[in-house]
Amino acid sequence: MQLTLTLPGSAGMQLLLLVSNLLLLENVASKPTTSVSIEDLYHRLIDQSHNTFILASNVYREFDLNFAKRSWIRDRIPPLCHTASIHTPQNREEVHEIKTEDLLKVMINVSISWNEPLKHLVSAVTTLPGASVSLGKNAVDLKDKNLVILEGLQTIYNRTQAKVEENEIFDYPAWSGLEDLQSSDEDTHLFAIYNLCRCIKRDIHRIDSYLKVLRCRVVFKNEC
Repeated sequence: MQLTLTLPGSAGMQLLLLVSNLLLLENVASKPTTSVSIEDLYHRLIDQSHNTFILASNVYREFDLNFAKRSWIRDRIPPLCHTASIHTPQNREEVHEIKTEDLLKVMINVSISWNEPLKHLVSAVTTLPGASVSLGKNAVDLKDKNLVILEGLQTIYNRTQAKVEENEIFDYPAWSGLEDLQSSDEDTHLFAIYNLCRCIKRDIHRIDSYLKVLRCRVVFKNEC
């Protein structure tokens, strides 16, 4: 897998760390017989998901502080996130009842479903009048880190299943918000960005939470 990373301004240490993480997980995914253990994969992936949730929270917070309008709360009902059709466990009991294979599939579906929206979110915030450089950079990092998480999830799934069908299809929903995101109406445009920021924050938090449940189950044998 080849990824092109384009960051505004100085790349710095964060870019080096991101590239390192991408190469690490890419190498693991391409070599099923690698010596990297499932335990280490879980630890590394949870580090990624936790850091990505912090990043998503920062993107949401900065946009909310600088661009969100009070009238949205009064006059608009936020639409369902485009991932709402993916059946995800809603409480602790449901999470513990779902099989490891099925929970991994859920997370993969959620992560894949964000590939396209995050590309457009980057374009939207980097061209947004008055947006800070850090907001654009964080959006790019968020897009790239989602790919790292997806790579890690697919690696764990392929490593831990006794038999994975070669043409197995993951059922992830299409995103239909591009028209609003590219709208010439400022309020519609900003509201679409707001909802993407809100939903990616929610979904990354779910992935992070589910991964921690699976690590407890798989690595620590539920003794955590």
